[in-house]
Amino acid sequence: MKRSFPIGLIVLGALLSLAALSWLYFGNAAGNPAVIHLPDQLAGLQRLDYKTGAQTMAEFESLHGKQFPLTSGAIGIYGDQQVTVWAAGTSSDSNALQLVEAMRESIAEGNSPFMPLTQTNNDNRSVYVLEGMGQKHFYFQSKNLVVWVAVDPALADTVIQEILEAYP
Repeated sequence: MKRSFPIGLIVLGALLSLAALSWLYFGNAAGNPAVIHLPDQLAGLQRLDYKTGAQTMAEFESLHGKQFPLTSGAIGIYGDQQVTVWAAGTSSDSNALQLVEAMRESIAEGNSPFMPLTQTNNDNRSVYVLEGMGQKHFYFQSKNLVVWVAVDPALADTVIQEILEAYP
């Protein structure tokens, strides 16, 4: 009994230290998000607008009406809004996979403007294909990133191949 009290205090101290370090890391990541690079062009269209940082992460949360455990974010618009790419970074590959699965489940419920078309596998990862709002949409996980692409249907095949190469 006498030995368990000091050991318990040591374990508690270690857990508190780990929690403090995690809070510092994740709090700093949200306040100073990492930069996500987007391709300069897709399907021959130049990237005309590029947003990154805390404002972009706030925009993701605003679009979905809830917070996500993001560490980075970027939005790129190509051509005359013919292609839009959203990329959101998380702290781990497993967090990115959880976000993709949550999106898939939410869209499958039918309460979104997107109609699921198919799911394909590309290099052992799932790529979800949707249509909605006059565009074709793709989303997938690339390591710790969740990538969503909205594209004019005529450019869809070219854009998805280029984006999958950019985010293996």
